[in-house]
Amino acid sequence: MVRFEFELRPLTEMPPWGGDRPSLHWFGLTSGWYWIRVQDGEFLRYTDAAVGVWNLERPYPDYYVARLWEDLIVLRWALQAPVPEDLIPFVDGTFLPREFPDRDDYGDDVDAAFDIQSDYALDLGYLRNAPDLKCWRHAVDGSDVVTLSQQIPPWTRGAFEGPDRLDVTMPAAEVLAAIDDFDRRLVAAMEVRVAGLEHSGPPSDVDLDLQQLRVEHAQRSDWLQQRLASRRDVDWTKIRLGAAELASWPPAS
Repeated sequence: MVRFEFELRPLTEMPPWGGDRPSLHWFGLTSGWYWIRVQDGEFLRYTDAAVGVWNLERPYPDYYVARLWEDLIVLRWALQAPVPEDLIPFVDGTFLPREFPDRDDYGDDVDAAFDIQSDYALDLGYLRNAPDLKCWRHAVDGSDVVTLSQQIPPWTRGAFEGPDRLDVTMPAAEVLAAIDDFDRRLVAAMEVRVAGLEHSGPPSDVDLDLQQLRVEHAQRSDWLQQRLASRRDVDWTKIRLGAAELASWPPAS
């Protein structure tokens, strides 16, 4: 079981961007909270101590929901095919970061390997003391599954609930459907928000182009389907070469 949860901040509390001339746009209008519900628990849930120290309104990341949504669109595209078994340790978070050599003549297979790693990671670097979230599709005893992994680095312990590492493995179809469902729910919530602003007008003293907002909403509403319609060809031989090159570099200190 997996569900990507979110809650949008009330429109009257929406923080505008900028100083002298505050503005809002589609991305900014997704300010809110998000988390991931899994079997018997949650990913991206702050500890009670962190909620108290940081005076959080909710025990979940307070950011723009569109940021997670954009990353999940890329992940959904990457999850169309499984990762070969021998390359799972390269994408599942167990491959240690490497020190870059004092040269820049490494091949494009290294760049391809880095790209694959990022495809299966949800970038949470904009959050304080964020855990590492990895997600990859693979086969286990003939079953088509997806594993979602939350890893809490030692220097961030105490910020988010959970053990140092928690892997949850589910049928691939269930995870793909959960991402599709998240996309539909966010787009529907933003349709309500855009339509409401068209009816009421923008907040006072905030620069908001309602015509452009409607155009952007229409475009973003189809982003997931556009990405899934694009061809994804992965040269796993090149990825293996890149991963082998990276493995020869010294671990980062």
